[in-house]
Amino acid sequence: MIRINLIGQRQKAAPKAGKGTRRQSMMLLALFLAEGLFLFVWHQKLSSELAAARKRSKDASSKIEDLKRVKATWEQWLAEKADLDRQTEVFVSLRADQVGPSVLLQYLSYALTPLGETPAERDQAKAQELAGWNPKWDPRRVWVQAIRQKGAELVMEGQALDHEDVAEFYRRLESSDFFLKVSPGNQVRKVHPDLGIRFIDFQVNTSITYKPAMALLQPVGESSPGEDSPKKPEAPVPPKPDGGPGAPVSSDGRAPGSPVLAAGGGR
Repeated sequence: MIRINLIGQRQKAAPKAGKGTRRQSMMLLALFLAEGLFLFVWHQKLSSELAAARKRSKDASSKIEDLKRVKATWEQWLAEKADLDRQTEVFVSLRADQVGPSVLLQYLSYALTPLGETPAERDQAKAQELAGWNPKWDPRRVWVQAIRQKGAELVMEGQALDHEDVAEFYRRLESSDFFLKVSPGNQVRKVHPDLGIRFIDFQVNTSITYKPAMALLQPVGESSPGEDSPKKPEAPVPPKPDGGPGAPVSSDGRAPGSPVLAAGGGR
């Protein structure tokens, strides 16, 4: 007989899908959290580096501004110093022009004055020889008749007994720091109408400076009173030669019988 089972057989229940999905969701959530934490830490690091960079930039800008202020102060000081140097130069030039002519004439008088036989004059004769002068030459063989100055240019006119006398006079002018460039002028031989002696009319063209005359002024000490540092002992000042600045002095710096210091000496 055929049997028909109308109830049917039991079937196994299908596994629930929600459990696997929950695990995957938890893994994705953990991944998102780790990534978020990494991004947060990275952002904090970049923010710290940016803040440090901004601070360095601000410090550098502040230093640049300080350096600009220092540079401006330095440039202002240099400008003031240059202006003060120009004023000092003008003052020195004016003082030299004030005392220079008389000192230059003193030098010319010395160069055209014969030496005697005293010990002091013998020392001066040695100094003249070392400077290239001829101490045995008689300066009375030359006499200056006119001196004309225009600015820094000087023209001297005079007479001499011979060309050698004119050459010695040129040599004595060239050895002084007063005369920067000595140019021989015209030399004309003439005969005196009354005495009948032959002589030379000569001319000297030269550029001059009076700055060597500043050696006559008393130097002012740089240290001011009240300073803690001890004052350095000053070197003894040698006496000046009779011809003033520019006149030859002996090798030991002495010029007996004279109260003044040489500024130029022989070149």
